[in-house]
Amino acid sequence: MDWLHLSAQKDPRAPALIAAAETISYGDLDTAASEVASTVIGSGVRAGHRVALRGDGTPGTVAALWGIARAGVTAVVLDSRLPAAEAMALASRAGVRAVWGREQFMVKQIHLFAERGWGPPHPDFRAVVFTSGTKGAARPVVLTGANIDAATASSQRRLGIGAGDRWLCVLPLYHVGGLSILWRVAREGGTVLLEERFDPERVAELLGETTFVSLVPTMLRRLLDVVADPFPGLRGVLVGGAAADPALLERALEAGLPVLATYGMTETASQVATVAPGEEQRGIGTVGRPLDGFEVRIVGDDGAVLGSGGAGRIEVRGPAVAPGFLDGPERKPDEWLTTGDVGVFDDSGRLSVLGRADDVIVTGGENVHPAEVEAAIRVYPGVADARVFGADDSEWGLAISADVVVDDPMGFELGELERYVRTRLPGFKVPKHWRLVLRERSEPGKAGGWE
Repeated sequence: MDWLHLSAQKDPRAPALIAAAETISYGDLDTAASEVASTVIGSGVRAGHRVALRGDGTPGTVAALWGIARAGVTAVVLDSRLPAAEAMALASRAGVRAVWGREQFMVKQIHLFAERGWGPPHPDFRAVVFTSGTKGAARPVVLTGANIDAATASSQRRLGIGAGDRWLCVLPLYHVGGLSILWRVAREGGTVLLEERFDPERVAELLGETTFVSLVPTMLRRLLDVVADPFPGLRGVLVGGAAADPALLERALEAGLPVLATYGMTETASQVATVAPGEEQRGIGTVGRPLDGFEVRIVGDDGAVLGSGGAGRIEVRGPAVAPGFLDGPERKPDEWLTTGDVGVFDDSGRLSVLGRADDVIVTGGENVHPAEVEAAIRVYPGVADARVFGADDSEWGLAISADVVVDDPMGFELGELERYVRTRLPGFKVPKHWRLVLRERSEPGKAGGWE
């Protein structure tokens, strides 16, 4: 599945990446990836071992992702926003042998990094991507070459990606949504317009030279505030990562943006279902039909498979479904993946995702578990308790909000608390709204309550 090398052989001068006004050809990117592979192999890291890297949205990261795989090594992709200590803890959990960085390549310099998890190296592992599980802890999902091959083939059949197409990537490369763009486009010899961060004005400028773009609903909402004209060459605006309000999608269609709601997850190497091009209006309120190669069913609380109109837990099966987590048992090839989502099929076979089956707060396309944020707040001096919840917000869908219980509000600075929490959590997990709550004085033997 070294599509970068295959596309470079077909046309080494074709543009593979355009980033920061620089065009990088397939030939040049292929050479850079080979240099990464040589460095990895020369370091003593062996095939099947794991190398961690931060998923920055830069050409260097793209070259490293392809080069690490070319060396027969599994890339463990880490969130580039994480504090260093948390990133290293995740790398240790994944049993990496080395860490690839922009300025240095560390091999066996951290004694905690020892091969573990699924035992001996696996020749078909290609990537380990962390995702938030239903219990709040980030978990390492194994993606094999066969998974990625099946996922990209299914996406191509649904969207019709071609060699002349350009896919604007503003999603982070530490999420499967961003990684999958690299895989799909390289497979067909297309071009990735790589942006390191999302800027609505910049994205609006680039849409005129874009065939596809992937956004979360918050990004789409911001984009619609600055977009003035339709873009005839734009064939698909994939909107996923969180439930999209049908009114938002209607607004996008009125603005001339061909929005295609999509549903997927790390465990399926991205897409499971996507509204087909040309069915934008009919697909409003749904995420379209499952892609070819996927079996999707709805299961009730009693384990019975439900027909159209029956709401229940979404289960998925197919060759793109990951074999499991590094810290869990390996899934059998024919085993159903039970997701954390509730959905329903309509009579036309289109899937609607009704929400999460757990208490995850989805804010701007990111999953946040209240318990993790509450724990970070509760350790701060002067805090007696905390409650974190999602508040309706036109910008984020749900904005992370916190009620902070204190015994004495005099002199307590919420700004200092926020700065402290930012040192412990990524920015998207830090509450956007804070409120002080005075703990009630309780009678002896009774617990205090909320004001």
